[in-house]
Amino acid sequence: MGEILSQDEVEALLKAVDAGSLPVAEPNQGGGVRAVDLTNQERSLRGRLPGLDVVLGRLTRDLQSSLATFFGQVPHVACTVAELVKLSSFMERLAQPVGLQLFRLTPLRGQGMLVLRAPLLTAVLQVVFGGMPGRKAAPLAREFSALEQRVLERVGQRVLADVREAWRAVAPLECGYLRTETNPLFAAIASPQELVLHVELAIAAEGHEEVSLAVCIPNASLDPLRGALARVQQGVDAGSDPAGDTAWRTKLHAALAEAPVELGVELGRREMRMREVLGLAVGDVVTLGTGREGPALVRVAGRPHFVGTPGVSGGNNAVRVTARL
Repeated sequence: MGEILSQDEVEALLKAVDAGSLPVAEPNQGGGVRAVDLTNQERSLRGRLPGLDVVLGRLTRDLQSSLATFFGQVPHVACTVAELVKLSSFMERLAQPVGLQLFRLTPLRGQGMLVLRAPLLTAVLQVVFGGMPGRKAAPLAREFSALEQRVLERVGQRVLADVREAWRAVAPLECGYLRTETNPLFAAIASPQELVLHVELAIAAEGHEEVSLAVCIPNASLDPLRGALARVQQGVDAGSDPAGDTAWRTKLHAALAEAPVELGVELGRREMRMREVLGLAVGDVVTLGTGREGPALVRVAGRPHFVGTPGVSGGNNAVRVTARL
């Protein structure tokens, strides 16, 4: 404070406070303090798992071309939610009617769930049966008919195919369709209090209201992939460009070619007892167990890479490389 007010001003301010002539603001008793539950494991995963970001980037890109068949145009697909949430909390937010498609996660344990909501079905049916784009369809307030369930299964199969391809960036998953449920009680992929990976995808197409679909995978099923999700594989990203990767690799190779490395040659070895080592004196000869022709071990940065024959070249000791390890 001394850098802002002079000493006289500071003393005058303190006297005014003591005398009561300067009002003192009371501490804020409002809602400035927010309670934090340290035991709650629900959290957003956006930007925390680079490998998962790669998977979601590929999934949104592939879905744009796959869903074009059902929308009659290439829609815009974006990932709006990627979080860990309790299965019970997620199920409570589901509005009926809804299509819950269960799928395998081979070789992982457990099952995943694809959530297809009624607005998505309405938008697809509007295109399939020749509805006029831009005209708002009446929302469904009943159970899906057999025809509507069949349409949802076709959409789900295309989505699961893209989910399978997107996960190849981390690990191959089968994602095979199992069955469709409309009652959340029969689509329990985990216990109600267990965490699931919830991914929400928003789909926007011209002439249609924005719709969404969701993918849920039990968090415990992803344990074998935890390390792969926490890192980005070399050369893999959400918008991978082969030409850009090639140029980057070329520059990397050129930079590595100029990096200095230490090269050493091991002419031979011999094991000795400690008393023999302590008894060595100037002039003693220690044989190494290798002849004049070697072989000599060539180490690069301390690691053995070649074997060769020792000799002389240009008046300097040298080694001729004869084989690669």
